[in-house]
Amino acid sequence: MNTEDILTSIEAADSIVDVNAILTKCMANKSIQSIIKDSNLIRVIEVIIDLGTEDDDPLSIDRLRAAASLGRLAAVSRSRQSEVFAQLSEVLIDEPCDIENLNDGDEKHYAAQALNHINADWVFEYALRQSTLTDTSENARRALIQLALQRCGSLSSAWQSSSDSLMYLATVENVDARMKRARRISRAWSEVVKDWYKDIGSEGGLALANWLRAILNHSSPSVEHDVLIDIVDDAFAMLIRMIEIRFSHALLSSSYQVLEVARNSLSSSAWSELNRDSIMLPRIKTNLKEAALVLARQNRTDNAILKLLSKAYYSKAQVIPALKAHFDDSKELDPDVKEWWLQGGKQTSSEREVTHNIGNSEDQQIGSLLIQVETSQTVMEKLQRAVVPFLEISDPPLASTVKKASSGFIDMSRIARQLARMRKLTHTNMLGQIVEYNPRQHEMLGGHKYGVRNVRVVRDGIQKEFGGKIKTLVKPWVEVISDDNK
Repeated sequence: MNTEDILTSIEAADSIVDVNAILTKCMANKSIQSIIKDSNLIRVIEVIIDLGTEDDDPLSIDRLRAAASLGRLAAVSRSRQSEVFAQLSEVLIDEPCDIENLNDGDEKHYAAQALNHINADWVFEYALRQSTLTDTSENARRALIQLALQRCGSLSSAWQSSSDSLMYLATVENVDARMKRARRISRAWSEVVKDWYKDIGSEGGLALANWLRAILNHSSPSVEHDVLIDIVDDAFAMLIRMIEIRFSHALLSSSYQVLEVARNSLSSSAWSELNRDSIMLPRIKTNLKEAALVLARQNRTDNAILKLLSKAYYSKAQVIPALKAHFDDSKELDPDVKEWWLQGGKQTSSEREVTHNIGNSEDQQIGSLLIQVETSQTVMEKLQRAVVPFLEISDPPLASTVKKASSGFIDMSRIARQLARMRKLTHTNMLGQIVEYNPRQHEMLGGHKYGVRNVRVVRDGIQKEFGGKIKTLVKPWVEVISDDNK
């Protein structure tokens, strides 16, 4: 048949299925380019649009088939894809039926790709829902997940939204079949996230943990351990990708919440197999050990990171040898901090008695004086305002003495501020802030404590610029934040 005969047969087709059969045959014998050359492309598109819109119902299978046909046509039309998809919105006027209703994997994939060219609000949720409801077309599933992730803009938001769509796993009654589909879903997500390089969003670790929990909630003790291990490994792979995109997340215990979800959801035997067979868990362990080493080099300790290491290694007894090997070449670590990590956090506080030294230099003394003066200023103002009037009535000589003391304090305060300005001393302006604890920069009330990450500043410090670098002369006083006040 020549080109015109083929076009005539397309225009005479009774259904989208017939058109697809003709186009598939043309692709197979490599005659498709002549069929869609010049104005022929528009003729084929018009046939597809007409057949796809015969039924006004948005849920008509023919509408979704027409979208898939346009996707198939766009794949071979090269630079003319915009012409192919120009009228797609006439076909998909609202949410179509489930992609799983289409005949084969290729058709499902083309339909999923066509959705990229629809800007309607329903596309995002539809893509996530169909990525769960689709059974075995993995190309379609990846295309749907990729579409949802692009529309979402961040990993955190996409994981959180996907957690809601995972409830459709419950439509698969057999638990083994359900979790095998869940494994296909997790693998598709892992493959898509592997190529993601844009925004992570806020609380990425929490969102990923919720996503894994939403999947594992559909499991049961009878499910094969291999299936569960693969699902958890896919979640670990996404955590690793998140850390690759933003390495700072490796130092945050909240990033590893997916590890806690996995540990708490799997049975002891399943977790033992995961420790033995997992591809990604060794990399998670390395990230945690490296996070511990970075914190130790900053003279910091973190109970949360240590607890996560214990979960990753199954027990604290296995963590200590692993940390010793990882810390072995780091000779520069503070001995007390290193001991805390290598003893599994047993040492909760140092034996050192806290002393708030003024310091040996003049600048430190002036800074300490300024802090003391400003701390006492409120008390002296209350004394002048509330006590003196009472004493003027009951004891005038004592009132005169208190007035002189108050005036003397005001003069001393003024001189202290003048000295501070002359020496270019400034406040750290951290009072009331919650900061990461660093013994070199902060003075802990009650003595130095190990395992503390965040503290609250209760008294400001004094700093000075030396050659372009800011040096703390008087450390801010800090206190541990209680769990109730976090």
